Amino acid sequence: MSFQYAFLKRLVKLAGLKRMWGGSVDELVAKKRKENAKNRIPELHDPDIEITKTDVMGFPVLRMTHHKRAEKANLFIIGGGMVSAPRPGSVKKALRFAGETGLDLFIPYYPLCTDYPLTKAYEMIHETYRTMLREYRPENISFLGTSSGGNLALGLVAYVNAEHLDTPMPEHIMAISPGTCVATEEEWRRMLELDKLDVMIPAQYMKDAEIVMRCGGHDVPDYMIRLQNGDFTNCPRVTFVYGSDETLYACAPSFERAMKKYGVDYKMVVGKGMFHCYPVFPIVPEAKEGWRQMVELMKA
Repeated sequence: MSFQYAFLKRLVKLAGLKRMWGGSVDELVAKKRKENAKNRIPELHDPDIEITKTDVMGFPVLRMTHHKRAEKANLFIIGGGMVSAPRPGSVKKALRFAGETGLDLFIPYYPLCTDYPLTKAYEMIHETYRTMLREYRPENISFLGTSSGGNLALGLVAYVNAEHLDTPMPEHIMAISPGTCVATEEEWRRMLELDKLDVMIPAQYMKDAEIVMRCGGHDVPDYMIRLQNGDFTNCPRVTFVYGSDETLYACAPSFERAMKKYGVDYKMVVGKGMFHCYPVFPIVPEAKEGWRQMVELMKA
């Protein structure tokens, strides 16, 4: 472990980032609503990329399109526990990602579970993908999702299968620390052990998240909440990325079993000693290497 990373972990612990996900569900949702009301889509500029905004189902989608025509595009789904909108810093990193990969990017500001059940987000993400299919061939489209965005990216396969939709699959999905609730006591035991190491996401939130994602409703399908139980028939190749010291890594073995069950070509990348979604926080040497690997895998 580098000195920089050791210092960062200590700093995050002292800052109490993990406690920000504590309290009652109602308190958390109310707090996130206030934060989201102040959030804005940043004004970004790049000499090589045109940045525009469109609407899908009444929700904004930020487009980053290379002036030199790109054949490939990426659906870039930024996480936030299904309660936080994409932050300006995350969108700036998405622009960097677009520049380094050469991919056109579609970044959805999807409906959040502060106001809608999770089904609404899935519907909107699916419609965003359908919009992309009007301009790009499915074999030239990839998905990348972080945290709850990883749930949506990989979960779109299960959504298409569950809804019997006539939607072609993309070429590649990268799910970075995909947010999913525990499905078994075995997963919960592992999550509690990892909770001692995780400096960002408390295990308890992955219990509370089920209430959050239902948003007062009762008709949210189980696979949306516990994605490891989804139907991954015809799933394209998948790359999972976890930090070994994050609570969500507890569900990695279940995802591996699901991939094997459906014959999916998958790869499991685990950053030793690393934190939640470490590749998209490239501020220490280990995470910078994670960013480099992420870019190279998505360029392929």
